Amino acid sequence: MDSTHYEICIVGAGIVGLSTAYFLAKSGLKVVVLDKDSIGSHASGFAYGGLSPLGEAGDPETILPVFDLAQLGMKKHLEFSSDIPELSGIDYHFRFRPAIDLVFNDEELTEAKQQIKWRQQVENYKVEFIDRKSALEIVPNLNHELIGATYTEGVCDVEPYKLVLALTQSCEKLGVEILNKEITGIQIENHLATSVSTKHEKIYFEQLVLCMGPWSGNISNWLGVNVPIRPLKGQILRLKSESVQLNASVGYLHNYAVTKPDGLIWAGTTEEDIGFQDSPTPYGRNSVLESLTHMIHGLDEAELVYHTACLRPLSKDGKVILGPAPQTENVFLGTGAGRKGILLGPGIAKITADLVMNKQPEIDISAFSVTRFL
Repeated sequence: MDSTHYEICIVGAGIVGLSTAYFLAKSGLKVVVLDKDSIGSHASGFAYGGLSPLGEAGDPETILPVFDLAQLGMKKHLEFSSDIPELSGIDYHFRFRPAIDLVFNDEELTEAKQQIKWRQQVENYKVEFIDRKSALEIVPNLNHELIGATYTEGVCDVEPYKLVLALTQSCEKLGVEILNKEITGIQIENHLATSVSTKHEKIYFEQLVLCMGPWSGNISNWLGVNVPIRPLKGQILRLKSESVQLNASVGYLHNYAVTKPDGLIWAGTTEEDIGFQDSPTPYGRNSVLESLTHMIHGLDEAELVYHTACLRPLSKDGKVILGPAPQTENVFLGTGAGRKGILLGPGIAKITADLVMNKQPEIDISAFSVTRFL
């Protein structure tokens, strides 16, 4: 049986795994990334790509750990936006554009104004409530039944598949090996993971990072530690419209729509807790179209160009799982970002890379430890 040795082995080539490899390789470490599927073939490649740390609903104190992680993710995305296209030669359409979250009744108005209060205190964002007239001036095709909207500047989006390709190119230029291999087990000796098994070989390493998205539940069997991750299916439509141009990301409840640089309206999404079924379905199409046509009028002649589906990793309590794995001294976990994988991914990766290099993380990650499930 062949064997190869690396300083760092990363299992999972989504946004978290590739970003972690990027940070570690920039520090001069020898890194290999393993994935059973092709690059960008799952959630990291089929996501919406919105970057809005302010998207957390609730009291600032209760959301603080996730908000800090979201802010870190945004910080790293800003760094990526200047470094990754230059290194990779790939433009993944990072851009600032405003967001408009619609309000249709008094109850939603009360909630919106409560959210605006704390969001206005966050640096680098402009947040205000605008009336119907102002909202329609920004996006004329909005549903005229709205009573107003939360308007936000300072938020961004990317084209996720191109971002994943750009990260892949960047990693390879930094010396990272990215291999299409499925691991079948982890060998542990004296609380140290020493190698992973594939169908034909063992790969040896000094430290192991597991960021396997919705397949992270396999870690439970390999490490004997409860890692309660399950897939949450989401479906997105991309439509071509000659008459509707959305110059802001329009949101209502958990749904959204925006015209991307490819000229198509991207709209989503569903939240389906149905296991590992990842095919687009009529239910998904109809659900997204219903929410889209509630937010936006004038799409009667729009052409459906793409209909995609993907599985996001969701933990038992909905929070990220991040940090060292218990009972081992050299294994680190990074998963469970749910619908916020593209936003949180680089932040999760930076923290993971720091832990691997025995550095202090930039934020407190105690709330994300997998030990909360023990």
